[in-house]
Amino acid sequence: MPDRPDNPDIKGLPDQDDPSLTAAIHDGKANAIMLGCGEAYLTPFGIFLQASTLQIGLLATLPQMASAIFQWLNAWAMDRYRSRLTVILPSVLCQALLWIPIGLLPFLFDKGETTVYLLIVLTVLYQATAGFSVPVWSSLIGDLVPTEIRGRFFGQRNRACGLSSFMALSLAGIALHLFEQSGKTAIGFFIIFLTAALARLNSRRWLGRYRDPEFVLPAEQIFTFSQFLRRSPHSNFAQFVYYIAAINLAVSFSAPYFALYMLRDLQFSYLEFTIVTATVTVTQFLMFRYWGELADRFGNKKILNVCGWGITVIPILWLVSADILYLIILQIYSGIVWAGFTLASSNFLFDAVSPPKRARCVAYQALINGVAVLIGSLSGGYVAVNLPHSFAFGLFTWTPAHSLPVIFLLSGIMRLVASAIMLHKFKEVRSVEPIRNRELIYLVSHLRPLAGATFSLLTSFGLSDKPNRRKSPEKPPPGPLPPVN
Repeated sequence: MPDRPDNPDIKGLPDQDDPSLTAAIHDGKANAIMLGCGEAYLTPFGIFLQASTLQIGLLATLPQMASAIFQWLNAWAMDRYRSRLTVILPSVLCQALLWIPIGLLPFLFDKGETTVYLLIVLTVLYQATAGFSVPVWSSLIGDLVPTEIRGRFFGQRNRACGLSSFMALSLAGIALHLFEQSGKTAIGFFIIFLTAALARLNSRRWLGRYRDPEFVLPAEQIFTFSQFLRRSPHSNFAQFVYYIAAINLAVSFSAPYFALYMLRDLQFSYLEFTIVTATVTVTQFLMFRYWGELADRFGNKKILNVCGWGITVIPILWLVSADILYLIILQIYSGIVWAGFTLASSNFLFDAVSPPKRARCVAYQALINGVAVLIGSLSGGYVAVNLPHSFAFGLFTWTPAHSLPVIFLLSGIMRLVASAIMLHKFKEVRSVEPIRNRELIYLVSHLRPLAGATFSLLTSFGLSDKPNRRKSPEKPPPGPLPPVN
């Protein structure tokens, strides 16, 4: 039997003594360390290997598409196995071991186009193995976490993961900075990627401690992707999926190029890059718990209503200044709204989909998101490569110091359009306590005055004040309450 260590991350939850919940917290922490010192530095690693702008786009795009395809394949085959851990554990092992050849690339090959393409291939394999386990893990964790504590549990889990990711990201950035100063940057990258591999192996150890109830999928619960698409005009969940996909398309249009902008155009050191990147991570860590409690009380859709508008302005604000202090303040705001958006969008799926259908819905959502990310990244890459040096508006000519911020502006406009058209098309699926959008912003602002004031200022436009009319169940009152741009 697995042990039950005293875990402060799940204290106060009704099922805090469930060893699977404890294992899920520790698994999440270890996985977050891998993300913080591994995935967060793949783009800087590509830049170190002298990747072009187009290759940076491919590095962000093709692995995500591979992950989406393998999630779909996994969901298609899921009714053939009873034990979900027999799928998860081998996939995680392969994912962990792939960090070794990635880290060895600069020692085996010279920098340049060929080595960058090898990095892309290895990253595709890495994301494919990761994607193969995602629907199964989502199905399993959805069965293990009771519905009544889901928001609080994932809020606290994400909070613990955020702290681990922040620490890993910061220490990895400091290590890279020191190795860069001594002219041994390649060794620095190998060390942080080896740490990512070890962290994922530790994550696998905790995954092995999950309860693994037999998975039985009734024949009537099986539906194909084409059936999902045909039903989508009348499906609340499908409208949610399309909205998230539209946001992901807009985000992927610019996301691969923030690291390139900081490291190449602004000439940030690895330490400065890490400070800006880690700011959003630590802010998310501070906010996840509070968003989880608010989501349990007021519903995930209400959080999406507010944070969906909040994320639209983030890339546009990157045009205001390149000063590092300004970017740190902007990243604080980014961490606040992305924490709420990420948590609410993840938990909405658990609320909207019954357990037998959950794995397939996760996979189908991933496939649609994968296509959206592919379109967004390739479009952003094409525009980034072909941008003119100046833009004429009648008698006025704008000549930006760098071309990539134009991509950020377009991404913000795309997010605004997506939220304006699609955010109102799906509804909350639980009975929750009504609250107006501005009342929710006011509540957040009084939980963290500085963060809330910034949040209130930048999300006050475009929000309806119509409260959610659903009645609230009895719930306890809330307690004190990779770079995503």
